[in-house]
Amino acid sequence: MSTAFSADISGQRIEVKIEAKKYYGPPVLSIQQGNGVFQLQADDDQLAEVAYALWDYLNRIKHPLPKQLAVEAKEEIA
Repeated sequence: MSTAFSADISGQRIEVKIEAKKYYGPPVLSIQQGNGVFQLQADDDQLAEVAYALWDYLNRIKHPLPKQLAVEAKEEIA
């Protein structure tokens, strides 16, 4: 399957979540901005590749954790 999708959501507030796999389907990565939503159905290995690519990019540009993640990380350590 070959599909291309492009949307510029830079500067917009987004909500990202992963719905667990169901008996009849794989996990779903959802990125929502306003009324629009992008959903990617992928297996766990594919999601791990996406996660690694994002982590690697953010690590290379030395991007800090989002504030909420930083707070949660500190709470887990305490």
